[in-house]
Amino acid sequence: MTLFDGVQGRVGDPMMVRPQYVGGVAVRPHYVGSPVEMVPNLDEQPVAYSPDAYKAGNLSFFGFGSTAIPAGSTGTTVPLAPVRPIHPQKLFCPSTIVGLLIVSASIGGTNLFAGSAGVPVEIFSEVSTSKPLDWITITPAVGVVFVISNPTGVALNFQGGIYGTSVRN
Repeated sequence: MTLFDGVQGRVGDPMMVRPQYVGGVAVRPHYVGSPVEMVPNLDEQPVAYSPDAYKAGNLSFFGFGSTAIPAGSTGTTVPLAPVRPIHPQKLFCPSTIVGLLIVSASIGGTNLFAGSAGVPVEIFSEVSTSKPLDWITITPAVGVVFVISNPTGVALNFQGGIYGTSVRN
């Protein structure tokens, strides 16, 4: 299927899946599914999409539940998978969690962080003014893998959720 053959109801179809904005019109939209990318100097080439059962997108949360991170842990792996694909816009962790470090957030083997020393979980609290990450779409088959360290002397729970655009039928 191509973008130009008139078939509707596929992921990436601009008539069916609407972009979601965060922070006003100056922020570029994120589409769920295959990104539309023009080939340099070959603008007449259609963009190919693979068929999919998802036809629309809506804003949703992907919650993490609660995972105990032992005191002194240098890297507890927390794998999570949504029930349907979601393109995250912002990661939230409760401001009541203090002391944990997110060492990595990996999707399909790609770490979203530029370093390996760990990012304080407080940066992602609901009261934080930090900028959101540029996420990759998380699918049920691949999921997201967090590596969490706990340099404190007491066990802490890693909790949170992701806000973003989730596809649906």
